[in-house]
Amino acid sequence: MFLNLERVSKSFGDKMVLDDVSFDVAAGELVSIVGPSGVGKTTLLSIIAGLEQPDSGCVRFSVPPSRDNPAILVFQDYLLFPHMNLADNVAFGLRARRVGRKEARQRAVRMLDFFGLVDKAGAYPVQLSAGQKQRAAIARALVVEPAVLLLDEPFANLDRNLKMGTARFIRETQKAFGITMLSVTHDLEEAFAMSDRMGIMLGGRIVRQGTPADIYHRPGSQEAAGFLGPVNRVPHDLLPLLCPGQPSVGPGESFFRPEVLRVRPDAQGLAIVETVTFAGHYIIYGIRLAEHAFTVYGQNNGIVPGDRVRLELDPAHAACETKESPQ
Repeated sequence: MFLNLERVSKSFGDKMVLDDVSFDVAAGELVSIVGPSGVGKTTLLSIIAGLEQPDSGCVRFSVPPSRDNPAILVFQDYLLFPHMNLADNVAFGLRARRVGRKEARQRAVRMLDFFGLVDKAGAYPVQLSAGQKQRAAIARALVVEPAVLLLDEPFANLDRNLKMGTARFIRETQKAFGITMLSVTHDLEEAFAMSDRMGIMLGGRIVRQGTPADIYHRPGSQEAAGFLGPVNRVPHDLLPLLCPGQPSVGPGESFFRPEVLRVRPDAQGLAIVETVTFAGHYIIYGIRLAEHAFTVYGQNNGIVPGDRVRLELDPAHAACETKESPQ
C-alpha cells in the first residue's frame, strides 16, 4: 500500500477527535472519507500532510513524501494569494523550489491550459468564480508533482449545480495524472461518483470501508446506513406482502433503500399513501403498511395522499446489510 494509517488517535484538550483510525490507500487510487461536519476529517488530512502530529498510532508511506514530491493539502478555502495573478499563483511552488522564472511560468501556463484556465492567467483570485478558484488551487498543487494530493471538502464552496461536474473533473484529473488522492467530504453523491473506495467516518472512527456500491448497499451498521441516506426497516413477517413467494427468513428485520421499493395504485391494496413530496427528478412517497412507515422513491404516477396502494419489493435488489439486532 502507498499510504497506511494504523490506529491513529488525536485529541484537542479533553475532546477526542480521531479515535483509533486505520485505513490504506493504494498508489494511483482515489479514496474519499465521508462523514458529517466535526467528525475529524480535516484533522485526519492535516496529520497525513504532516501539519499535525497524532497522539498515538502512525502514518506510513511506501515512498515517503519529499521536498521534490510532497504531500499537498488543498484546503476548502483554496488559499490562493490575492496579490498574485493566476499564473504566478500556480508557479509559486515551483519558484519556492528554485525553478527558474521562465521555466516556472511555462509549466504553470501548461497546467492552466490543461485545467481550461489559460485565458485567466493574468486574472487575480477576486476575479475568479468559486469553480475556477478550485481548479487553480488543484493546478497549483499538481504542478509541483506531489506524491499524494489531499482534498479538504472540495465541494464546500460550490453551487449545487457545479458539484457533480467538479466530481467528474477531479476524477478525470486524477486518472490523467495517475496521482494518489485522498478526499474528505460530506457530499455523498459526488464522493460516490469519483471514488475508487470510500470510508465512512462517524464519531472520529472509520466505521466502514469499501467500494462506493459496497458501502451503500452493505454499510455494516444502522448508523452508517442512516448517514448514507434513508433506509426502510422491514420486519421479516412483512416480506411476503412486499415480495410474494419470498421464502421465510426467520424472525428479525431487513433494511431496504427507498429506491428498491415500488408503489402501485391498487384500490384493494393494504398500504396507504400518507405523503407525496416532489423532489425534482423523483417523487418521495410516505407509505404506511401494517402500522409501519416506509419511504419510497419513484416517478409521478398520479398517486395522492389517502390512496390505497400495493407496496412491492424489487426482487432484483438485495437488502441493505447491517449488523445490529432490531431495537
